[in-house]
Amino acid sequence: MTIPKRLSEAMDSLTINHEWGGVNEMPEEVLEPDDWRLQEIMKFRKSLKLREPRRIKEAEWRIKQYFYKHNINNPFAQAYILRKIGTKQSSILKLTGLSKHDYYLHVGSLFRNTGNYRQLRITDVEVVLTQEKLYDLLEETHEKNFG
Repeated sequence: MTIPKRLSEAMDSLTINHEWGGVNEMPEEVLEPDDWRLQEIMKFRKSLKLREPRRIKEAEWRIKQYFYKHNINNPFAQAYILRKIGTKQSSILKLTGLSKHDYYLHVGSLFRNTGNYRQLRITDVEVVLTQEKLYDLLEETHEKNFG
């Protein structure tokens, strides 16, 4: 996604004119409600919010394609890999189609007391999954006898 030209101009104007407050201040705290820069920022935020459901669906599809490409068809192996990289449980269940009971019985129990409780959003999972060393994850997966 590219940054709209007007948004870029608005942000540049804030920086150049030293109108930006501290690091914890939001633009709506610094700018007047009718300021064109604030309106551009708010319009961009709204468009991001509207696009979020589509981004999630696309990320889910790409993750499933990733598993298909690497011939990881076993849902328990998929769940193990997703949990290993820190995916939220609700996302794991949705992507793999496993029930909570099956997940806890076969995968969740392997992670008890590990202290690894990252809660990656589905849009971040795709990035982490493609950056991880898949063969290391797969080797561990095969050791767990998932398939």
